[in-house]
Amino acid sequence: MAAPAHADCADAAATIRAPTLSSGDVRSFESRFREALTKACGWWGPSFDGPYTLDVEESRGPSMALVPVWRGNRGRILFRGTTVRLGRAAITHEIVHVLAPNANRFLAEGLAVYAHNLLRGEPAFPNFGKNLAIEARELAATADIAALDRLATPARLQLPNLDSRDAYIVAGSFVGFLIERDGLEIFRKLYDMTPLVARQRDAGAPERWRRAYGVSLEGLVDEWRATLVE
Repeated sequence: MAAPAHADCADAAATIRAPTLSSGDVRSFESRFREALTKACGWWGPSFDGPYTLDVEESRGPSMALVPVWRGNRGRILFRGTTVRLGRAAITHEIVHVLAPNANRFLAEGLAVYAHNLLRGEPAFPNFGKNLAIEARELAATADIAALDRLATPARLQLPNLDSRDAYIVAGSFVGFLIERDGLEIFRKLYDMTPLVARQRDAGAPERWRRAYGVSLEGLVDEWRATLVE
């Protein structure tokens, strides 16, 4: 019998560099990483077969994989020791950044947030296991999606009136709406219009939305907001 199409993706070599974790914590983390990698590869497809380098550091800040890809280090993921020990590391989220990096920061983070929730990743930033639609409901009316869509990787996903956590929730909810509205294949058409090229910045042109969906971004935003009404 032929091996699954994502076998090489899920079996990618991975090196864990975690000098401050106990051996038990390292084994647990490796197991959770493998489980998340198998799910993500099966969902998105075999776009990257490794190797991965997983650095666990005792420092503050978010986990990180998309910016390393932009810097030319695809497969390197930075995690924080505290979240790894507590079982709150955004493992699936960061794997999706490696499998599917993008030059549009809004779409890249939205896909990672949505996939982390869809594939039942650990309760992690930004919604910590809470329902994305409910979390986005109070943010949708004032969230400037067009402004978020103009942010090119590696710019921070935030606006003057929208902090990072809320922006990630909005992105995850909106990308989830797009995928559930028309499926992953149509979303990929849009996503492929802003491929990530190392050290370059290009969030994409506004007209790409109509090319992919036959509807303007503004029209899609109106539909998304309507789905969030109680």
